[in-house]
Parts: sequence; structure tokens; C-alpha cells
Amino acid sequence: MLVGREQEERELTRIAAALREGRSGSLVLRGAAGIGKSALLQQLRHEAQPDVTVFGAVGVESEAELPFAALHQLLLPLLGSMDRLPPPQSVALRSAFGLQSTPADRFLVALAALTLLSEASRTTPLLLLVDDAQWLDAPSADALLFVARRLGAEAVGIVFAVRDGSRPFPAPGLAELPVGPLAPAAATTLLARHLPHTAPATRDRLLRAAGGNPLALTELPLALSRAQLDGAAALPEELPLTERLQRLYRHRISDLLARPGNACLLAAAEGEGELAVILRAAGDTDRAMDELAAAESAGLLTLDQQHLRFRHPLVRSAFYQGAPLSLRRAAHIALAETLDAGDDRHVWHRAAAAVGPDQQVCRLLAEMAARTRSTGGVATAAKALRRAAALAPSSPLRAQLLIDAADCAWTAAQATEAEALLKEAEPLVDRPALRARLVRVRGTITHASGDPSIACVTLLEGAELTGRSDPYHARESLAMAARSAWVADDPGRLAHVAGLLERLATPDGDRTGVQRGESPDPLARHLRYLSGLAADRTTAPPGSADADVRGARIPDTWIRPEDPRPWVWPPTFLPHLLNVTLPLRDTLQRAVDTLRRNGAIGALPMSLAPLVALQMVTGPWSEATAHGNEALALALETGQLGAASHLRAMLAWMAAAQGDSARCLLLARESLDIAVPRRIASAVTLGHWALGLNSLAERRPAHAAQLLGEVCSEGGTAGHFMLRRLVLPDYVEAGVRAGEPRRAEEALRRIGGLHPHDGPHLLAARLRCQALLAQGDRAEELFTAALDKADVSPFETGRTLLLYGEWLRRERRIKFARKQLRLAEDHLHRIGALPWARLARMELAAAGDRSARAAAPAKAADESSLTVREHQVVHLAAQGLSNGEIGARLFLSPRTVGYHLYKAFPKLGVGSRAELRGMAFDEAR
Repeated sequence: MLVGREQEERELTRIAAALREGRSGSLVLRGAAGIGKSALLQQLRHEAQPDVTVFGAVGVESEAELPFAALHQLLLPLLGSMDRLPPPQSVALRSAFGLQSTPADRFLVALAALTLLSEASRTTPLLLLVDDAQWLDAPSADALLFVARRLGAEAVGIVFAVRDGSRPFPAPGLAELPVGPLAPAAATTLLARHLPHTAPATRDRLLRAAGGNPLALTELPLALSRAQLDGAAALPEELPLTERLQRLYRHRISDLLARPGNACLLAAAEGEGELAVILRAAGDTDRAMDELAAAESAGLLTLDQQHLRFRHPLVRSAFYQGAPLSLRRAAHIALAETLDAGDDRHVWHRAAAAVGPDQQVCRLLAEMAARTRSTGGVATAAKALRRAAALAPSSPLRAQLLIDAADCAWTAAQATEAEALLKEAEPLVDRPALRARLVRVRGTITHASGDPSIACVTLLEGAELTGRSDPYHARESLAMAARSAWVADDPGRLAHVAGLLERLATPDGDRTGVQRGESPDPLARHLRYLSGLAADRTTAPPGSADADVRGARIPDTWIRPEDPRPWVWPPTFLPHLLNVTLPLRDTLQRAVDTLRRNGAIGALPMSLAPLVALQMVTGPWSEATAHGNEALALALETGQLGAASHLRAMLAWMAAAQGDSARCLLLARESLDIAVPRRIASAVTLGHWALGLNSLAERRPAHAAQLLGEVCSEGGTAGHFMLRRLVLPDYVEAGVRAGEPRRAEEALRRIGGLHPHDGPHLLAARLRCQALLAQGDRAEELFTAALDKADVSPFETGRTLLLYGEWLRRERRIKFARKQLRLAEDHLHRIGALPWARLARMELAAAGDRSARAAAPAKAADESSLTVREHQVVHLAAQGLSNGEIGARLFLSPRTVGYHLYKAFPKLGVGSRAELRGMAFDEAR
């Protein structure tokens, strides 16, 4: 089966169908070498047989001067019927095929071919497939085109396949079908079919190099090693061409490369198509223009007054790789001399011309990498650092540059490339400082995609190696180690990290503050507090330092303007546990904006995840869903399975809260499939929480209590030492509704103890739990106290109002119950918590309120026909973001954003962005 050729297959299927119905047809397929024309002919052969007899011929360049060679190849199966032709036609055809010595009349030959085919089609339809028709000898081509233009009711079909850029094959009067490059999605599918386990970075590089050419997609991987395909070894600067690919272009470029000017090689080496630079490097402008014009005439490139563009990336590769190393090096030197020394392209060409260690070029590449990294070009910086490492004059310098390149590669979402660079650097590391940097990068990658316990051990090793010699990177490693320990449900390691931070922050011999329980470092105080919670105790000191302890701001000492790494703070995926919400939400939003400006795609999921968690609590859920979907897509694209598992669980939780059970179940199961084998304890807990909340939303409290009991019950298999405090209110509610209050009381006693630094969110939830289990006036006091604290989360406020209203109705205080239930319905409907809003309306009806509104939604958007990308763009546009802002968030150009809106508006039945703001969108998508 072909991939991405649906339109072409439909056209060819129509020809086969017409032949079966006794009608003729002809078609000319035109396309570049390797674009899939031969595969389409084979598909048509398969489609037509056995009902249609198929004859085939292939144009051969070496036979292009042999008259009637192709026609003989094609009609060979029918030559036994020549005697039944009219005598003049029979004589002409015999003469053409050398069966008699009389001169062949070309018109009579063509007419004889038409008659022969027409007669043969009386018994069965005939299909002629002519591949590489550009190499047909002229008499054969004339005869076949003569036949194709005169077909009618003969049930004969002819399809020619013609390669662009070779010899002309004019076919006036015949229908033509251009065969272009595969669309990106189809190219990805085709590559995955041949190489299902290719590393993402290798896959992306192959896709770019192939430019949608199917032959290139299947051939280019053959020139790479298994390690390069798997991502264990770095890819070369120029992907090598196989012999088959070189043959496609060799006959067309050999003459051009042999010319003295070699302007085509200069253009291939220059890479950007800037004509003025190419001509200056060539020296002789007239000669260079003649050579480029000849290449244009051959269909290899196009020219205008300022730019040059190769027809296909493979053409450029063929010119570049078809020249010997000496000529390629001379081309780069000429280009470097043409450009200013301050131009980054000057450095690239000098680096390409270098053939051994070169300290000066190595330094220039490293300086260029620092500049491009600070302006968002982390992928370019990684490439420059890798080349600099190849030119480094010493092993320690080479190791340092490889580690820096790996850091940039990971930040640019090239985790496999980063791992390969670290592996290359490891044998060269001979100093503790270098070892510390290497394990810091490796630990960060492991944290994002593997077992967090292993990541924590790796990061601790890096921090202990660095110590006070590099406190900035030591703290960064420790912050990441703390996050890994938190994710892995390891409070003991949190305390160990706190101890290392205290030693960093305390001069030798002066540990009196630590001995009094006063951690000198903000993060250390925070970690002491978190680890204390695991033992039901707290060590965080009261006073003005609380804001730092709870993470209200990122300490200035943690951020350097030239190298922002805000994803390392705070070390929890759910930062509202720190008793700070809105200030930290704003800080995280600024961090996300910084990462976007810097092009740090690889780091975005790790910073978006806590932002999504905060927006789950504080709202709005529409922004949380948009951020969550964006972060999940990036995490999956970059192989960050840890972040993906958390994001899926949080999106599942929001789907449950909004009543989308099917989506909740899908996302939660996908999250657990990742988290359980990798021991990502926090994601396992979040997944169970989402499933339990979904059962509550479906009014199945017993099932909800069973699921949430895995988190909150003694001996539960999914209990995270801190997250269970967030899950506890739902477990208590499920137990009470299921008629099992004793288990809820036991969990509340064990988990819900008072902690001095708990914020309003946790205090309100605990008070609501106590109210559910209390009786009489005490229950009302606790409900009222919970409502006084519940000012952060609209969802929690609405649910507390709902439970309070239910309690009041059972106490037969109907008038006051209606007031609380109306408030609950308003809160819950406004944020989209539809199951709970419906429950509030049911309670209102039970309380005798006949005016309970049906909560008519805003005009619903029919999103079924939108693509995923169109949905993302429309959703953000509905929030009022401009095309530029949407493009920055989704890594698209503003013009592409406008195109998606243009395609989506008719599907939604709207004519402007303003109309989008009044529509209700499916948050789950």
C-alpha cells in the first residue's frame, strides 16, 4: 500500500475502471526522481489485474538513440498478430523492428501500433505502462503519443511516467498529473513503516533531508549505522547518499562539477542561496552565471536576481557529496573569505574547511554558541558546540564542549542527541567539575523520561562532586534532585538534599543556626518542611522567611539572566501545596514566557506542568487545559515520559471534574501505563485521584472510595506522602456518601492533622472533611469555617457550598439550603464542573425550588471537523490572543496561525474572532 498518494490513486483507479467498462484513457505522471511514479505504476498494475492485460516498458538512457527500441519492448507480446494487420501497416511495423529491410514509414508504424492494440483489446482490455518515458527513443515516443491521442472505445489505456528535469517529453493533448513530495504526515508514516524504532532526532533529520521524496526516505537510512539510527551516535553534518541516490543525479551533475567555475558546488556549500555571496566567492561572475544558468536549464535549480534555490535537498547533497574533499574545502574557504569576520556564516565556513584541531575556530564556534543560545537558538548552539568539540585541541576542552552541546540539545528537545553527546564525552572526563556537569545533564534527562529515583541519585552525585567550587550549578543539581525525590515519594532523600544545601550555605565551622533548626537556605527550609510532613511533623520556622519556604518567589540567587533555568523551581509538581498560589502562578507564567523566547522547547513541559497544577486550583480551567495539551504534546514529542504522565493525569482530573468520563479514563490509564513501571509515585497518585474523582462525578461513591483508598488507606499502593492530603477530601466525601464513614474518620485522623504552614486551600478542605463527619451545630460551624477559608479554588468553594446545602436540606432548613445550593450551582456551572452543577440543581429541586435554572450553555462550537492544530489555534484565539501570541505559544508563524483560523472559521460557522469569544468549547480536546 502506498502512503499519502490518495489523489493519485483515485485518478489511476478511474483509468482501470474505465477500461473494464470498455473505455480508453491516457495519463502522464510527472515528478522528480524518486518521487514515487514507479510505485504508482505498480499500484495501477495491481489494481487492473487480472481483468486487464498489462504490458510494460521502461525507457533506458543507453537505448534512447535506437529507433523503435521502446515500442518493440512494449508490443513484443503482440507481434504474433502482425500478419492480421493491413499489408502496408504490417510491412512498416516489420521494418521498424528489423524483420525486413525496407525503410519504415513512421506514420504507418504508429498506425500499425494503434491497429494492433485495438484488435487485441477486443478480447480483453489492455493497459500500457511506460516508465522513465523521458528516455524513450523519439520514434517510439511519437508512435505511442500518436496512439494515446487517438484512443476512444478501444478499451486501451496508456500511462506514461516522466522524470522532471531530464530530457523533455512533451505530450500535448494528454491529461497530466503532477506527483509532488509527500505531505509531512505521510512522510512520517512512510519512514515509520520502514524504521519503526528510529530516534526522534534522527527521524526529524531524515524527514528534512528527504523533503517528502519517498525514495530518499527509504534510502537515506541505509547509509547510517544502527547506532546513528537509534540515537546512540551523533549524525554527520551531511547525511551520506547511497549509491542508488547518487545515480539519480550523477549523470546530470558530473558535467557541471567538472567546469572550472564550480559555482554549483559553491552554491551547495553556501546552503542559503544568497546569489551575491556565491558570485563573489566564484570570482569570475560571468563564468559562474553561465554555470548556474546551465544547471537551471537542466532543472536542477532556480534563479532570480537575488536568490538561488535547489529543486530538492537531494540535488544540493548530490552536488556537495559528488565533489572531492579538496574541492569542498576550497569552496568553504572561498565563502569564508567573502563574508565579514563578524558574520556567523564566516565561522561556519571556516569550521567546515578545518581538517584537524583548530583552537581559533573552536573558540569562535563556542563564542557563537553563547550568542545564539542567549537569543533562543539553542539547537544552533548545540550544533556549533558539537563542531567546536571536534576541533578542540585538548581532551578536557572537548569534553566540556560536548557536555555543553548535550545541555543545549536537551533544552532544544533533542534528548537522544544529548545522550549520544554525553556518551561521547564520558571517556574524556578527567576532573570532578566536568563529571559534575555531565551527571547534572544526564540526571535532568533521566528525571524527564525515566525513573526519578535513579535521576535523584545521579543529580546528588553531581552536586557532591561540585560542592562549593560551583555553588550555582550545585544548587541547580540539588533542586532537580529534590524534585526527583518528591516525584519518587522519597522524603528521606529530601532531607538529605536539605542537608547538602545547608552545608553549601554555611561556612565551615559556623553551623549554629542549623543546630537550632534554622536552615540558612530558602530551599533547604522548604525541604525540611516537606520531609517533616512525611513523619507528621514540621521543622519550618515561623517568621518572615515563610514566603521563601513556601515558594512565593524564586530567590534571586537561583536565576542568572544569561542562563535562566526556572524549571528547577519549585521542586514539587503541585506547588499549591506550598501555601502560595497566585504569586507563584505569575512567577511560573513568566518562566514559561522566558523559555519560549529562548526556544527552550525541551524545558517547557517541566515548567508548564506546575503551572497547569496551579491553574487547576485557581482557574481558569480553559487556560489549564490549553497549557496542559500544549505541554503534553511537547513532552511526547521530546520523549519526556515523566512529565507526560503527570500532565495526562492532571488533564484526566480536569476531564473528570467537567464530566467527560471517557476522556478521563483514557488519559488516566495512559498516565498509569507510563508511571507504574517507572516508579513515578506522584503521577501514580494523580492517576488514581482522577479515576476516583470520575467515579464521584458519576455518583458511584463506593467505587470512588475503593479507588481513592489506594491513596489514603493504610497500606494503599498509590499513596504519595504529600499528595494524599489533596486526595483526602474526596476520599472522605466518597466514604460518607457510600455509607462508610469509619474509614473516612480513620484516614482523616492519620493524614489530616494540622500543620502550621498549611494554606487556605488545605485548611478549607480539612474543615469540610470534619464537617461531613460531624453532627449538629458543630457541623455547621465547620462548614462556615471552611467557606471562610475557601477563597482560592472556585471548584472547592462550589463543592463546599453544595455539601453545606445538602446538609441544611437534611436538617430541614430549606430556605437557607436553597441559598447555599444556588450559590453552589452558580460557582460550579461557571467553571464548567457540570456533574456537580447538575447535582446542585437536583438538590435544589429536592428542596422545592421550581425555578432552578437549566443552566443553558453558551452557543456550543461544533468542533468535530477541526484538526487538532485548528482546535488549539481556535481555542487560544477565543481567549483573545493575537496571531503572534498564538504562534509563540505553539511554535508556529503568525501567517500559519492565520491560515488555521481561515480553515476553521467555516467549520465553526463564524466569520470573525469576536464571535469565538461567545462560544463554548470542548475543554477535553
